[in-house]
Amino acid sequence: MEIRKCTVAEAEIVGEFYDGVVKFMNDNNVNYTKWLYKIFPTTSYAVDAARAGTQFVCTDGEKILAAFVLNENPEGDYSKVAWSQNLAVGEFLVLHALAIAPDCQRRGLGKKFMDFCASYAVEKNYRALRLDVVPTNFPAKKLYEACGFKFVGAADLGRTFLGIPQFCLYERNL
Repeated sequence: MEIRKCTVAEAEIVGEFYDGVVKFMNDNNVNYTKWLYKIFPTTSYAVDAARAGTQFVCTDGEKILAAFVLNENPEGDYSKVAWSQNLAVGEFLVLHALAIAPDCQRRGLGKKFMDFCASYAVEKNYRALRLDVVPTNFPAKKLYEACGFKFVGAADLGRTFLGIPQFCLYERNL
Protein backbone atom coordinates (compact mmCIF):
# COMPACT_ATOMS: atom_id res chain seq x y z
CA MET A 1 0.00 0.00 0.00
CA GLU A 2 1.28 3.43 -0.96
CA ILE A 3 -0.09 6.88 -0.06
CA ARG A 4 1.21 9.61 -2.36
CA LYS A 5 0.34 12.74 -4.26
CA CYS A 6 -1.79 12.07 -7.31
CA THR A 7 -0.26 13.03 -10.64
CA VAL A 8 -2.19 15.15 -13.11
CA ALA A 9 -2.01 12.24 -15.57
CA GLU A 10 -3.90 9.94 -13.19
CA ALA A 11 -6.33 12.53 -11.80
CA GLU A 12 -9.13 11.53 -14.20
CA ILE A 13 -8.91 7.98 -12.87
CA VAL A 14 -9.18 9.39 -9.33
CA GLY A 15 -12.26 11.35 -10.46
CA GLU A 16 -13.77 8.09 -11.74
CA PHE A 17 -12.91 6.51 -8.38
CA TYR A 18 -14.85 9.27 -6.60
CA ASP A 19 -17.79 8.71 -8.99
CA GLY A 20 -17.76 5.00 -8.20
CA VAL A 21 -17.73 5.58 -4.45
CA VAL A 22 -20.64 8.05 -4.65
CA LYS A 23 -22.62 5.72 -6.92
CA PHE A 24 -22.07 2.84 -4.48
CA MET A 25 -23.23 4.97 -1.53
CA ASN A 26 -26.34 6.11 -3.41
CA ASP A 27 -27.18 2.60 -4.63
CA ASN A 28 -26.85 1.19 -1.12
CA ASN A 29 -28.57 4.02 0.77
CA VAL A 30 -25.44 4.74 2.84
CA ASN A 31 -24.52 8.18 1.51
CA TYR A 32 -23.50 9.65 4.85
CA THR A 33 -21.40 12.26 3.03
CA LYS A 34 -24.39 13.59 1.05
CA TRP A 35 -22.07 13.82 -1.95
CA LEU A 36 -23.88 14.06 -5.27
CA TYR A 37 -22.96 11.81 -8.19
CA LYS A 38 -21.06 13.77 -10.86
CA ILE A 39 -21.50 16.99 -8.82
CA PHE A 40 -19.08 16.53 -5.89
CA PRO A 41 -16.40 15.34 -5.79
CA THR A 42 -15.85 15.48 -9.55
CA THR A 43 -13.12 14.63 -11.99
CA SER A 44 -12.43 18.35 -12.44
CA TYR A 45 -12.10 18.67 -8.63
CA ALA A 46 -9.49 15.88 -8.65
CA VAL A 47 -7.68 17.36 -11.67
CA ASP A 48 -7.57 20.83 -10.13
CA ALA A 49 -6.30 19.40 -6.83
CA ALA A 50 -3.67 17.30 -8.64
CA ARG A 51 -2.48 20.40 -10.52
CA ALA A 52 -2.21 22.21 -7.19
CA GLY A 53 -0.31 19.27 -5.68
CA THR A 54 -2.99 18.64 -3.05
CA GLN A 55 -4.80 15.51 -4.33
CA PHE A 56 -3.59 12.34 -2.65
CA VAL A 57 -4.24 8.76 -3.57
CA CYS A 58 -3.70 5.46 -1.80
CA THR A 59 -2.96 2.56 -4.08
CA ASP A 60 -2.22 -1.12 -3.82
CA GLY A 61 -0.62 -1.94 -7.15
CA GLU A 62 -3.03 -0.61 -9.77
CA LYS A 63 -6.02 -0.51 -7.43
CA ILE A 64 -7.09 2.77 -5.84
CA LEU A 65 -7.98 2.18 -2.20
CA ALA A 66 -8.68 5.80 -1.26
CA ALA A 67 -8.37 9.42 -2.26
CA PHE A 68 -8.37 12.72 -0.39
CA VAL A 69 -7.30 16.34 -0.65
CA LEU A 70 -5.02 18.14 1.81
CA ASN A 71 -4.71 21.89 1.36
CA GLU A 72 -4.80 25.22 3.19
CA ASN A 73 -8.25 26.21 1.89
CA PRO A 74 -11.17 25.70 4.29
CA GLU A 75 -13.58 26.11 1.34
CA GLY A 76 -15.88 28.04 3.63
CA ASP A 77 -15.93 30.35 6.63
CA TYR A 78 -13.99 28.55 9.36
CA SER A 79 -14.05 31.66 11.58
CA LYS A 80 -17.55 30.78 12.81
CA VAL A 81 -16.34 28.40 15.52
CA ALA A 82 -13.97 28.77 18.47
CA TRP A 83 -10.88 26.80 17.55
CA SER A 84 -8.54 25.91 20.41
CA GLN A 85 -5.72 27.83 18.67
CA ASN A 86 -6.16 31.09 16.79
CA LEU A 87 -4.31 30.09 13.61
CA ALA A 88 -4.19 31.99 10.35
CA VAL A 89 -4.81 30.32 7.01
CA GLY A 90 -1.47 28.79 6.12
CA GLU A 91 -0.77 27.57 9.63
CA PHE A 92 -3.14 24.58 9.37
CA LEU A 93 -4.01 21.97 6.76
CA VAL A 94 -7.57 21.05 5.86
CA LEU A 95 -8.66 17.54 4.88
CA HIS A 96 -11.30 17.32 2.14
CA ALA A 97 -13.08 14.62 0.16
CA LEU A 98 -11.75 11.51 1.90
CA ALA A 99 -13.18 8.52 0.05
CA ILE A 100 -12.34 4.89 0.74
CA ALA A 101 -13.19 2.13 -1.72
CA PRO A 102 -16.34 0.36 -0.48
CA ASP A 103 -14.61 -3.05 -0.41
CA CYS A 104 -11.78 -1.61 1.70
CA GLN A 105 -13.85 0.03 4.43
CA ARG A 106 -13.75 -1.14 8.04
CA ARG A 107 -10.20 -2.45 7.67
CA GLY A 108 -8.35 0.26 9.58
CA LEU A 109 -7.34 2.21 6.49
CA GLY A 110 -9.01 5.41 7.70
CA LYS A 111 -6.69 5.51 10.71
CA LYS A 112 -3.68 5.01 8.42
CA PHE A 113 -4.81 7.97 6.32
CA MET A 114 -5.28 10.16 9.39
CA ASP A 115 -1.81 9.18 10.65
CA PHE A 116 -0.39 9.99 7.20
CA CYS A 117 -2.11 13.40 7.19
CA ALA A 118 -0.76 14.23 10.66
CA SER A 119 2.79 13.16 9.74
CA TYR A 120 2.62 15.10 6.47
CA ALA A 121 1.37 18.22 8.28
CA VAL A 122 4.15 17.99 10.90
CA GLU A 123 6.74 17.48 8.16
CA LYS A 124 5.48 20.63 6.41
CA ASN A 125 5.46 22.62 9.70
CA TYR A 126 1.69 23.04 10.06
CA ARG A 127 0.33 23.47 13.57
CA ALA A 128 -3.02 21.71 13.15
CA LEU A 129 -5.21 19.60 10.91
CA ARG A 130 -8.80 20.74 10.48
CA LEU A 131 -11.82 19.37 8.69
CA ASP A 132 -15.55 19.63 8.41
CA VAL A 133 -18.08 16.87 8.08
CA VAL A 134 -21.80 16.52 7.46
CA PRO A 135 -23.50 16.18 10.87
CA THR A 136 -25.09 12.84 9.94
CA ASN A 137 -21.83 11.27 8.72
CA PHE A 138 -21.50 9.18 11.86
CA PRO A 139 -18.83 6.76 10.53
CA ALA A 140 -16.50 9.66 9.63
CA LYS A 141 -17.09 11.45 12.93
CA LYS A 142 -16.31 8.24 14.83
CA LEU A 143 -13.08 7.79 12.82
CA TYR A 144 -11.93 11.38 13.36
CA GLU A 145 -12.60 11.25 17.10
CA ALA A 146 -10.77 7.91 17.39
CA CYS A 147 -7.80 9.53 15.63
CA GLY A 148 -7.50 12.40 18.10
CA PHE A 149 -9.63 15.05 16.42
CA LYS A 150 -11.71 17.21 18.73
CA PHE A 151 -15.16 18.55 17.87
CA VAL A 152 -15.08 22.36 18.06
CA GLY A 153 -18.60 23.24 16.93
CA ALA A 154 -21.13 23.28 14.13
CA ALA A 155 -21.57 26.17 11.74
CA ASP A 156 -22.97 27.34 8.44
CA LEU A 157 -19.80 27.70 6.38
CA GLY A 158 -21.47 29.74 3.68
CA ARG A 159 -21.49 26.90 1.19
CA THR A 160 -24.39 26.33 -1.16
CA PHE A 161 -24.90 22.61 -0.66
CA LEU A 162 -28.60 21.78 -0.67
CA GLY A 163 -29.79 20.06 2.47
CA ILE A 164 -26.59 20.73 4.46
CA PRO A 165 -27.10 23.97 6.37
CA GLN A 166 -24.34 23.27 8.88
CA PHE A 167 -21.15 21.26 9.13
CA CYS A 168 -19.42 19.80 12.19
CA LEU A 169 -15.88 21.12 12.53
CA TYR A 170 -12.98 19.16 13.97
CA GLU A 171 -9.33 19.86 14.71
CA ARG A 172 -6.23 17.94 15.67
CA ASN A 173 -3.45 20.09 17.03
CA LEU A 174 0.03 18.93 16.18
